[in-house]
Amino acid sequence: MLPKLKISAFLLKRLERTKQQCSGCLFGVFYGEGTLLLLSFNIESSLGQLNYEQIQHRFPAELDLCGLVKFGGCTDGEAHLNEVIKSVDITDNPILLQCELGTLVGLRASFFVHGKLEEVPYEVMEAYQLYNDFCFTRLQCGFFLQTAATPESVSREMHVLRKRVADGNLVFNVPQTKIFINNNGPLDKQLSGDSQIQDLIDVIPTPGHEKETASVDKKKPKGQNTPVKRLAPTGCDYEVIHIDVMRSRSRDPVAGEPPHPALSIAVTSEEQIRVQVPLEIEAMAILCRKTKLQRLYDVLIESICRGLRLFELSLIEHLTESGSGKLLVPASYHFYPQEFGHFVSCAYLEGLSDDTPSMLERRKRLHRQFALPVSRPYFRRSNQMRFLGETEDAPWTPLLNTHIGLRPSGVVDGKEYLVNGNYHYYHYLQQQVQDKGWGCAYRSLQTICSWFVLQGYTNAPIPTHLEVQEYLHKINDKPAAFVGSSQWIGSTEISMCLQGFLNVDSKILHVASGAELATIASELAMHFQTQGTPVMIGGGVLAHTIIGVDYCVQTGQVKFLILDPHYTGADDLATIQIKGWCGWKGMDFWAKGSYYNLCMPQRPILY
Repeated sequence: MLPKLKISAFLLKRLERTKQQCSGCLFGVFYGEGTLLLLSFNIESSLGQLNYEQIQHRFPAELDLCGLVKFGGCTDGEAHLNEVIKSVDITDNPILLQCELGTLVGLRASFFVHGKLEEVPYEVMEAYQLYNDFCFTRLQCGFFLQTAATPESVSREMHVLRKRVADGNLVFNVPQTKIFINNNGPLDKQLSGDSQIQDLIDVIPTPGHEKETASVDKKKPKGQNTPVKRLAPTGCDYEVIHIDVMRSRSRDPVAGEPPHPALSIAVTSEEQIRVQVPLEIEAMAILCRKTKLQRLYDVLIESICRGLRLFELSLIEHLTESGSGKLLVPASYHFYPQEFGHFVSCAYLEGLSDDTPSMLERRKRLHRQFALPVSRPYFRRSNQMRFLGETEDAPWTPLLNTHIGLRPSGVVDGKEYLVNGNYHYYHYLQQQVQDKGWGCAYRSLQTICSWFVLQGYTNAPIPTHLEVQEYLHKINDKPAAFVGSSQWIGSTEISMCLQGFLNVDSKILHVASGAELATIASELAMHFQTQGTPVMIGGGVLAHTIIGVDYCVQTGQVKFLILDPHYTGADDLATIQIKGWCGWKGMDFWAKGSYYNLCMPQRPILY
């Protein structure tokens, strides 16, 4: 019986954006009673070695090679077909998708059955269904790799280490619970091997702080009830189960006695040991919530092995390219590109910054393999996902994405154009700065800077009021008396600071009066479509941040999504939304007698 085929809505959008004649490999999850869910694809080079194996190591465990995709009249796929089909393990019926360039019209899906293609229908799995039906695991564990600094030795010792990992001696624990899982299943009175992943999620304590917002793509159909995702990190709607790794002292632990932690596993060989490399693995897996816990152990082991393979590839690549004979320490990074709808992992070496030529080349290759533009960052270190619990000891941070959950604007037949990405809401009196009455533009600048930080364009700290004043004095825009004063700034100064602090260019737009702001609605819509950055607007002595417009082309009706920096209260999301400090504003919001200047930051070309 052929698998039931489902395709992620995220994947379909990525396929639709591919406009080059090429072929690639498909990756999916096989779950339930014979359902194959397609989640991702890569672009294969028509020359040289196929890269799907290296790509698969970047995906969470259970997201596996399952077939081939061909775009347009591509013939490269014919050469790859047999090799890819032989490598598919999760199903006896590999899948072939045939897509026209730049459109989903005519998309055909076929399974290979006894060497022949059989076309099949497919269902689209929308984003909210993915979030409700699937979750991820994330585990952390440490090893020591003792090896000579040669590619051959690293490969050999990593192979031995993976065999040790899979020997059945590891035990997994869900933090803050007494749930332990070994190779025989869960060691718990509440849960059995027939229990489901959802049962495990239900008994995990709610984190100490509630997640206030999730990702920026939240426009859901009416009447759609989405369960609260207690374990979802900010910027992601999937719940992530955190797992600790231990090592059992025996294959059969005494009932009721939890295993003892294993800080590391050392691997040795007869070869002279020259280097000991610490390996701090962070590994992920994707699971259907209805998966039985009996399978969880094997999935977690596979996730560790994928993490080790990523480390191995990173170490060997550096040894081969640099010729230095020096082993650097690898580290795991997990990324959640909004276009993907799943995580992607990378192993980067300590001591190599994101801007070193070798790192730039690796990321450029990744962009090419995933058919991503090289005009914006996806896989820089600053793009990495911040999971729950990682920021508990971090300094105070403002609220994130305060527009999520707002009611519709009310514009009839309007279309929303919103900020693209995450931002922090900065406003009066934060960080004990008494800036009420003069600091609104400074706060708008801080919000804009946070957008560039959170999108991975920079690691620069958010500038303080004093740092802004010192910079404007330094470039001779302001006199010395300006430093330390309570003088306000405008859109021109904001653009200077964005250039000085972040090397970001801005477009300045002038509007003669508040009554004429409706005339630039289409220009703002285009800005949010192409740049997606928050916009600072200043008029009179007031500054605000525009993070979206709802615009009807036929009638000209428009409303502006405003983030108001003049708020002086506590960082309470409900108050901010109900009282309108973040909300939709009509034309009556603007002063008809004041002229306005808009600072519209432009995305740098960066990857």
